[in-house]
Amino acid sequence: MIKYITIFFYLIFLNVSATEYLKFNSTDQKFPNHSEVLVEISFPKKTAGKLPLIITQHGSTRDGKKIQDGATDEYSTRIIKEGTKQGFAVAAIDAFYKKPVTANEKTRFPDALNYANELRKILIKDERFDKERFFYTGFSYGAQQVLKTIGAPYNNNNPNAWKAVASAEPGCNLFQKPVKLNFPILIIKGEESHYYVEPCRILEQELLKEGNKVELVNIPKANHFFSTKGEIVQGVAVNGCRYDPVVRMPNGSFRLHSGAEISRKEARKKCFTKESGKGKNRKKLNEAVNLTITFFKDNLN
Repeated sequence: MIKYITIFFYLIFLNVSATEYLKFNSTDQKFPNHSEVLVEISFPKKTAGKLPLIITQHGSTRDGKKIQDGATDEYSTRIIKEGTKQGFAVAAIDAFYKKPVTANEKTRFPDALNYANELRKILIKDERFDKERFFYTGFSYGAQQVLKTIGAPYNNNNPNAWKAVASAEPGCNLFQKPVKLNFPILIIKGEESHYYVEPCRILEQELLKEGNKVELVNIPKANHFFSTKGEIVQGVAVNGCRYDPVVRMPNGSFRLHSGAEISRKEARKKCFTKESGKGKNRKKLNEAVNLTITFFKDNLN
């Protein structure tokens, strides 16, 4: 079951060269007193006709460019740069904007897919954008939000939301049971990530069983941050269930991929670990960004 959240929004557009800023209010049960969401929209220098739009979602660490008094991550920063070069408008969401949440509080992260969907509904009314060519991507936590588009709860209510989606370094250890989608999906993994690739291979097969177009790309010698020479260190990650991921069923229940039913509490205990990743030289990040932009270009028509 989808939990419907009442959305109250207002728009603030500030024209700054090829960049605009937008704010809207979206009530999240986890943050009832912090409903404001900040978005930066970047435009290509040369435009002709209505623009295709990429909505991009940062990971848990906003280590990229500043967005007014908010921020995004390095993945989205480079998606903005490369996407606008290739003729896309790019909207970067700051899902943590003014919210009291840290990178390690993974169970408290907001529902950023809801923010992306509300933003999409706002921007399809803007005549500058081609409402038939909206794309969605994200890194890490943002990649998890992208993967939430594959299940029945989302697609029953948003059947034609996206032209294509790209999930960069998700943990596929807990995923929605896939349905037949109206859009293709790209999953990008780092070969040496502490979010191991095996659950994503299982997810790929489940997507294919439903007749979906899916690509899984594993970048050699890359860790979770698309960096080389990474290390596995102590931290918090949802990277257990490596060979038997948890599947969330359409009715909200959970089961292991092998078939056994499991409670939410058991799923968390099984899938949360004290592993994390270290190393951010970003030597492979442009490869991931280029894969995403190329995938979106290939699916423009």
